[in-house]
Amino acid sequence: MDLNAAISEPFARLLTFHNSFNRSIKVSFGALSLLSDQRTSGDSSTAVSLPTAGEPWGTTTRWRNLDAPVKDAAIFLAELGIARAAAAFEDYATGAKAELDRAGVSHAGVKANGTSALHGFDAVVGLDTKGMTDLLRLAEFFDTARNCVVHQSNRANAQLARLRADPALEEMLGRWPKRIGKWSVSLPPVVEGHVVEWRPRHAILASDVYYRAAVALDRVLVGKMGPAALTRMAAHWCFFADPLAPCPSKHSPDIMVRAQLQDRYKIKNVTIAETITLLREIGQWEPVRAAWNKRYPQGPETAVALRRRGRKAGTNTD
Repeated sequence: MDLNAAISEPFARLLTFHNSFNRSIKVSFGALSLLSDQRTSGDSSTAVSLPTAGEPWGTTTRWRNLDAPVKDAAIFLAELGIARAAAAFEDYATGAKAELDRAGVSHAGVKANGTSALHGFDAVVGLDTKGMTDLLRLAEFFDTARNCVVHQSNRANAQLARLRADPALEEMLGRWPKRIGKWSVSLPPVVEGHVVEWRPRHAILASDVYYRAAVALDRVLVGKMGPAALTRMAAHWCFFADPLAPCPSKHSPDIMVRAQLQDRYKIKNVTIAETITLLREIGQWEPVRAAWNKRYPQGPETAVALRRRGRKAGTNTD
């Protein structure tokens, strides 16, 4: 097995979220901006009717002035985004620890000795954070911002104001990786006790910070788990989890596990023989076969097998 690009199931879920999150923020804010631009270019003296799309507050809602509601909606969108990005990373850390425990892999250290920005999971997997100062500073900032959004209706607490006022944070923003362009990475002003005017770009930045933190953690996690634990992980999410992870193959138990390792977890050079050998070594080969037989009692659900069964039954499955 080649584990150079391998990822865990918790990271696969976070990656899906991260990509979908960015699109959702951009589409939502773009729709708000389009509405505002149309209002500006049209007749501003008449009320605007907005559809309710089947929600239980009438056929339409009418608005005389959309400037303030659109601005408030953009801030609200960013608040939700920051909270959701933080929650996705917390879910990753919880799931990653569960993978270690399920496989019986010893922890490198105790959570209490790790950094708060990474929920202590760096100590659990043994990640050296000495070269991660920028990432940890921003992760701590957005963790604190999330707490303010969730627990203080987005009013800044003393810690968030202190973090924002630190010159090192502003200096670090100039170094933060970004796509080519004339814009610069920035954060909004923060005053203790006042509502923070977050923008959608800050929600996307938060998701980027947590994504990069998960990348660093997952690289160490995968190395610590090794081929046997990763195979156990693939088998678990193919056959025993609730809900199950999506798997493109329905041919046989060994091919399903191998497909999961290759396609979902990005592990290269996985053979059927190696997959079966590892499943036997960890005592999962017979349970996996039993689960597959229970799930697919009529045999493989490939296109060829389904057509063959359809012909025998006298039905057309094409």
